[in-house]
Amino acid sequence: MSYYFFVDSVMLPIPPAKMSIKVKGKNKTVALINEGEVNIIKQPGLTEISFDARLPNKSYPFADYDTSLVDSLTSSFLGNSFSFKKASYFLDKFKQAKENQYPLQLVICRMSGAFSMLFDTNMYVTLEDYSINEDAKDGLDVTCPLKFKQYKPYGTKECEVTTDKDGKKHLTVKETRPAIGKTIPAAMRIRNEKSIWEAVKGVSNGSLDWRAVMGANGITNPCATMIPGTVMHLG
Repeated sequence: MSYYFFVDSVMLPIPPAKMSIKVKGKNKTVALINEGEVNIIKQPGLTEISFDARLPNKSYPFADYDTSLVDSLTSSFLGNSFSFKKASYFLDKFKQAKENQYPLQLVICRMSGAFSMLFDTNMYVTLEDYSINEDAKDGLDVTCPLKFKQYKPYGTKECEVTTDKDGKKHLTVKETRPAIGKTIPAAMRIRNEKSIWEAVKGVSNGSLDWRAVMGANGITNPCATMIPGTVMHLG
């Protein structure tokens, strides 16, 4: 079984050995007279995901640095020392994630030994906390415990209050403004995106389901390299 961890447009070179996904409950327990305690069911809270990322400072044969994973033209694996990046590259990405104050797309793919998709975790998240740990037993490598929290898009409303001739006030909603997002075109031309996930995420800030776009365009391999110049329909 193969795991691939994508933090926004960056794939971790070594999949974490374990992770924790916590779906937080918001149910409320109250005590009723003569009935004892009852549980009031509410919508679940924001999901929290945590794992430790190992960031090598030298090239290992088991580390993969290619975000497309599979070259669709040759059906051969890339990765290994294909595009080695030091730990500082990933640490800079984590730092930017905290400073940009913008949600990320976290994608965790679980694939069988034959590279068929089993299931995945795909959601907007914020990077809540991370640490930088260095240990002599790990040599030059760096370990970063990462903690993410699910992000749900929301919007704000601009309202206008007017007073009529009788002195009565009226509230009018002028427009709804999303907290994040941008206009999504009906189609896009692939430029330098390496994967279907990169292409869809880049044009929609993660608001489109890359799996639905993949199916609509007849793409069967989620890890296939996108060919520059290809026109992909989004809606």
